[in-house]
Amino acid sequence: MAAITLAREVESRGTAATPEEQRTIARWSGWGAIPQVFDDRNDSWSTERSQLRELLDAEAFADARRNTINAHYTDVGYARAMWSTLTDLGFGGGAVLEPGSGAGTFIGLAPDSARMVGVELDPTTAAIARALYPHAEIRTESFADSRFTRGHFDAMIGNVPFGDAVLHDRLGNPNGHVMHDHFIIKSLNAVRPGGVAAVLTSSFTLDKLSPAARREMNAVADLIGAVRLPTGAHRRAAGTEAVTDLLVFRRREDGTPPRDTVWETVTPRVVDGERVRINSYFDVHPERILGELRVGNGMYGATTLSVHAADLSTVTQQLEEALAAIVAQARERGQLMTPATATDRAERDSAEASLTDLWDGTIVAGPEVGTFQMASRGALTDYPVPRTQAAELKALIALRDGARALLEAEQASDDDTRPQELRTELRGRYEDYVAAYGALNRYTLRPTGRYEKILDDKGRPVLDPDTGAPATGDEIMARISPPVWGKFRQDPQSALVRALERFDDETQASRPATLLLERQVAPRTPRQGADTPAEAIALSLDQTGKVELETVARLLGVDPEEARSRLGSLVYDDPASGQIVHAPEYLSGDVRTKLDEAQEAAAADPRYQVNVDALSAVLPDPIPIDQIEARLGAVWIAPLLHQQFLAEILQDRTVRVENPLPGVWDVQGSKRTLRATNEWGTDRRSAIEIAAALMEQRPIEVKDRVEGPGGSVRYVLNPVETTAAQEKADALANRFRDWVWEEPSRAAALSDRYQRQFNSIVLRDYSEAGSHLTLPGLSQSMTLRDHQRTAVARMISEPAVGLFHGVGAGKTLEMVVGATELRRLGLIDKPAVVVPNHMLEQFSREWLQAYPHARILAASTKDLSGDGRRLFVARAAANDWDAVVMTQGAFKTLGLSADFEQRYIGREVEQLKESLEIAKEDGSTRSVKQIEKAVQRAEERLKASLDIPRDPGISFQDTGIDYLVVDEAHMYKNLATTSNITDAQITGSDKARDLHMKLEYLRERHGERVATLATATPLANSITEAHVMQRYLRPDLLVKAGVDHFDAWAATFGSQVSEMEMGPAGGFRQKTRFARFQNVPEMLRMWHVFADVKASADLGLPLPALAPRPSDGARDVETVVLQPSPEVAAYIEAIAERAELVAAKRVDPRDDNMLLISGDGRKAALDLRLIDPYARQTGTVKLDAVARNILDTWRATRENQYTDDTGEPSTLRGSLQLVFSDLGTPNEKRWDAYHELRSKLVEGGMPLDAVRFMHEAKNDAAKGRLFAAARSGHIAVLIGSTEKMGVGTNVQARLVAMHHVDCPWRPADLEQRDGRGIRQGNQNADVAVFRYVVERSFDAYSWQTVARKAGFIAQVMKGDPSVRSIDDIGDTALSAAEAKALASGNPLVLERANAEADLQKLRRQQTGFTRAQGTAKHARAEAVAAIATGESQLDALRAAEARTVDVAGERFAAEVDGRGYTSRADAGAAIAAWAFRNTYALDRANGAEMRLGAMAGHEVTITPIRRVNHHSFATEIVARVELRDVPHSASDVPLSELRAGGIGLVRILENKTTAIASTIPRVVARIADAQRTVQDADVALGRTFPHADALTAAAAHFEDVCARLAAHADAQQRDRGSDPETGPAAPRDRLSDRIAREVDRLRNEDRADDGDSTRVRNHHR
Repeated sequence: MAAITLAREVESRGTAATPEEQRTIARWSGWGAIPQVFDDRNDSWSTERSQLRELLDAEAFADARRNTINAHYTDVGYARAMWSTLTDLGFGGGAVLEPGSGAGTFIGLAPDSARMVGVELDPTTAAIARALYPHAEIRTESFADSRFTRGHFDAMIGNVPFGDAVLHDRLGNPNGHVMHDHFIIKSLNAVRPGGVAAVLTSSFTLDKLSPAARREMNAVADLIGAVRLPTGAHRRAAGTEAVTDLLVFRRREDGTPPRDTVWETVTPRVVDGERVRINSYFDVHPERILGELRVGNGMYGATTLSVHAADLSTVTQQLEEALAAIVAQARERGQLMTPATATDRAERDSAEASLTDLWDGTIVAGPEVGTFQMASRGALTDYPVPRTQAAELKALIALRDGARALLEAEQASDDDTRPQELRTELRGRYEDYVAAYGALNRYTLRPTGRYEKILDDKGRPVLDPDTGAPATGDEIMARISPPVWGKFRQDPQSALVRALERFDDETQASRPATLLLERQVAPRTPRQGADTPAEAIALSLDQTGKVELETVARLLGVDPEEARSRLGSLVYDDPASGQIVHAPEYLSGDVRTKLDEAQEAAAADPRYQVNVDALSAVLPDPIPIDQIEARLGAVWIAPLLHQQFLAEILQDRTVRVENPLPGVWDVQGSKRTLRATNEWGTDRRSAIEIAAALMEQRPIEVKDRVEGPGGSVRYVLNPVETTAAQEKADALANRFRDWVWEEPSRAAALSDRYQRQFNSIVLRDYSEAGSHLTLPGLSQSMTLRDHQRTAVARMISEPAVGLFHGVGAGKTLEMVVGATELRRLGLIDKPAVVVPNHMLEQFSREWLQAYPHARILAASTKDLSGDGRRLFVARAAANDWDAVVMTQGAFKTLGLSADFEQRYIGREVEQLKESLEIAKEDGSTRSVKQIEKAVQRAEERLKASLDIPRDPGISFQDTGIDYLVVDEAHMYKNLATTSNITDAQITGSDKARDLHMKLEYLRERHGERVATLATATPLANSITEAHVMQRYLRPDLLVKAGVDHFDAWAATFGSQVSEMEMGPAGGFRQKTRFARFQNVPEMLRMWHVFADVKASADLGLPLPALAPRPSDGARDVETVVLQPSPEVAAYIEAIAERAELVAAKRVDPRDDNMLLISGDGRKAALDLRLIDPYARQTGTVKLDAVARNILDTWRATRENQYTDDTGEPSTLRGSLQLVFSDLGTPNEKRWDAYHELRSKLVEGGMPLDAVRFMHEAKNDAAKGRLFAAARSGHIAVLIGSTEKMGVGTNVQARLVAMHHVDCPWRPADLEQRDGRGIRQGNQNADVAVFRYVVERSFDAYSWQTVARKAGFIAQVMKGDPSVRSIDDIGDTALSAAEAKALASGNPLVLERANAEADLQKLRRQQTGFTRAQGTAKHARAEAVAAIATGESQLDALRAAEARTVDVAGERFAAEVDGRGYTSRADAGAAIAAWAFRNTYALDRANGAEMRLGAMAGHEVTITPIRRVNHHSFATEIVARVELRDVPHSASDVPLSELRAGGIGLVRILENKTTAIASTIPRVVARIADAQRTVQDADVALGRTFPHADALTAAAAHFEDVCARLAAHADAQQRDRGSDPETGPAAPRDRLSDRIAREVDRLRNEDRADDGDSTRVRNHHR
């Protein structure tokens, strides 16, 4: 204490310490040796602690406490040896750096010629060093903040602080090394070439497995030598037992390669029987380890390598000898220190003058007129700029500096006087710039000669039907900024300059941004107090992101104990983390696991009982077993139960079922028994094979082997055998569904497992979570809506989030604010935002408009090409960016390290191997050898896809990015997915795999908080995409539930259904698809944990309504149904014949296939001239109807008045209509639908120039001009395809009607089409939507496909968690279903679908009721039996009580195997001996009772049995120990305990005898319970199905509709001719026959259902 007091006195008076004072101060030992003084729980140091608090202020005390973890000081003997070494190596004077100088041990021993610079973080220690050594420069700062030029020092010496903390140092520690390695690397860079360094460091510097830090050291300096000191070498001076190494370096001349790389690696060695790793240098030089290696425990209890020395007093001498040898070797190798040259000194002086704190990339005016400099690694370097760009660059720099000055002035004070002056000045500069050069964000477009690829929904190239080559879209245009921006965009504040204007990317119109017009930033003073605990929680969440007790206590003005008391149940003490957690967070998520933890904690500490009570209250209600759908292959049903089921129903004891890998089931058993081939299977597909297919989600198919010419073999589907096998599969699945719940104990165990696995999540209510956010730094002009605040709060609280918000929700601002808040709260360090290529500048600009103070690094693909990638990585790592914004192309070019990629590839290929193995089953001819070849090909494809151009040593990891925000995330939906389900597999795209790989890296490196993905269409087309999104965002939930493999997920939540649908040829067909969901609430809970779903309709946005449709006045889509022309009808018949030939494989696929047929069918539905330009059609064709509706609308709205972009009435009147057609696009060489439609409109009186095609616009600039013309009223009709007129088409201002001439492939495309008009900014109150459908054509098939896909998306995105199964469809899908029905020409199709849906709903209710009745009947029978058993047991128990003898205490007596014992220990030993003698009988476990002996008047028996543990589902052998003729005395004891004997087992037998009396009342109570159960069951069994009448009526209605549908089919057949085999109408008649047969089958099934109420069929057709 005296040293501290005196040092502070010396520093305050500003004079040097006297020699006497220096002697007192020198007694200071440092904080590292006395950490106990800072431990409030250590009472023995309380006096010193109080004195220290009086001496130091709060900040200094905190600094001292922090320094105890690494502030250890150096033995004087070691320091002298190190100085001697530097002198012997040639140091004769100069500047010397000591990082972490402490009290100055090395400074005090330095030669007079050394100019010492010490760096010390702790102000108290630094003050002592200054008092002791006034001639030295002591910097009181973190070494991470120290700035030195490269080569500033001649030498470096010191004992660097040890610790695993990583200090933020954007220049000195860009790769995030731990503290001691960071200090060494930074110090070596500060030493000049030819200089030397001697440093004491932790042994982990050399011994850690990763060579990264050592390689960075070796990149600039050679390791001359190293000495390992023994454990305890620093005990006397620093009070630490750490093992340390003394490293001696020589800084190499630039361009000189490393002398040795051996020390970069470690070598395994066995020490004390333990395998450890030691640096390879010591493997070569073991003599430089000053002791014997041992494995022991370190100071903090961790197992670590130690060095044992017999006598620590000789360590200094040994060190000097080792260092002398190192110096001698260095002298031999020519590694001595070389003197600084005049050039070195000149360069050092120049570098000193150029030191700067500016961020890397900052551009400033140079010392000469017209010159510029750029900040790079803490120094200014010349930045060449062409003379022609100098003036404009100077103007841009002035705008940047003016904007920064304005923002700083606004932040500094509420007074707007100075900011207004700066704002006026800045606006003047902006206007001058625009007048001289144009808009800040201006650009031109240049053709690239490359064209957009057109891909299908699986990511595969679409083929041009005319050429057969891959189809291409528009030419890709390069967006070219002015040349000066190529220079200025390197500046980290260039995005701020772009944000100074509002810029229309389409028209290139610009105007001043809000920053130039009014105040944007206001100082926000954090509240320092709170009136209530709830307010304190809100403030703590806003300030720290969590509830911190210290913060709450400060805000409430109480101590932490009182604060915790006042918080009450607003927070909970989490036993798992030891922290307090906000109630909404604690009472959500996996509450069942939390409940287990709380119950365990409460058993030891009653204060956790409140947790138990609260969690029990929110625990999801158990799902009744009659509502849980059990399917073969479900992950929550153990393989052993599948095995028991098959063994039971097939009566086959050889059945074996295993589930070795996710989605893979191995089913073995007899395939030729009568039950396997007749009752539950067929001759061609046994029940064993069918069960395996069901478990693996494979389609049930039977194929015939057909030999062709030349010995070729093909497999053709056998429809009869396939149908028979499918019926058996349905029966097997239905029987399993009931069987699992029939046995009560099995049902209870399975129900418990299901609840734990899938019914443990409670979704958090985020509706009010964002209300506390104050959002510091957000521009005053930005106001978040409630749903945006909710989204931000969710990003803060959840590790990964999907912002699935509709158009107009403001996702951009949500992403910007969310990422900013995550960083402000310290939850992430450096987020990267990935945006579409064309959105880079706009996104960066909008970020700066929201947060003007933000520092954004923006990167395009061009920025990351060539040398730019290395510069980008260095700049990203070296600066403390608020965000790195990069294009998708740029993001992809940043690969990961080869090591991680290899690990990733290995995991992906293993999944492929699993799926490929399945291909050996069921009709596949692939041999194992062929499968291995396929795996090899897949491995090569994966490697090739990851083999993108990249620079060695430059990777994604090097940027320091730790969080991703991905905009338009649906562009990454094609993530490779393996599955046995038709249409569920995804080959995968390179960009999706790249994103997934980087997310996996972030999880491995930084934990689960990795990303936010934003898109309006997370599920654009496929069921697989729901699983894909969860694999991206929350794979942990999938893994925990056991459904990370897609087929396991499908087996739990989905089912494959059969539907009668319109086929491609216009007829009906039976199709099996994965399209129905069960156990829906559990699936949705997992989805909505991360999915923040907001449809546009949910947001209350001002959107136009659907216009009343002309047909009936309903506000809905108008479906215009057209009769096919005779020519179209004939062509569809020909299509049917072609389809039959292709299906029968009677045509070469190169000549005709279903892809060509589908394309021709879609074209014919629009116009036959798309197939044959010379075709003639009679009657009305589709384009006639389209033109008629367009003209009618045009005439009715041509005088409509609208406002222009300024809000003033436009001089041009008239509305706008959009026409969508993906077919018949403009073609100058042949007939096309676009020109035909325009001709019809012009004939109807519309001006030619009022009808335009989107295809006229070949680039973004042309699109902008076309959109502007549409908005201003120059265009009345704009015709385009989904691709060209979908996303990014902003022409809604006058849009009054939209016409769908054809159907797009994806529901998302249909939503995008409709979203062009039904969006904000439309000045019309309503919008008409027309869909045009030709009956009995491909139109119906297309709309049906979209209906099915839209159904799934609507269900998952907006599904009601209270619904157990989903088979309804949302709004978009209902319209599509209507179009499908109307297109068929028969409204009975839709009526039948609705009737069937009603019937199936009632039948499912009946199934649940019947199951409940069965349960009640079973429970009653069990209760009746329990009553009889209980009464019998009562008699036995009362008799047993009467004959019981007291053997308590000293009265103990027992007989074991005929011999009496009065000692419990002896009796226990005798039991063990008996068990040993009967080992063989016990191990056989055949259920035979064995007599052990007698006790307390009762015989003791043992029965060895095998049993199935219903929790682990494993078989085990136990010994059932019981008292003969004493009910409820049996208990199962593991054989190991029986064989061990002991007093414990004897006590168990004693307890059985004493428990007889207490058992009697329990049996009486059980009898009473059973009697009540009988009464309840009688009441339940007296009930009837409450919806029986409705079910009967629904069945009759369905029968009636089927009959009318069949009659309609018969009438069609009679109309087309009586001879279906020979007449020209044969193809259509065959379709009619199929319809009739299908209806007959449906009728027969319904009659069968009516005859057996316990067997319920599902007609999903």
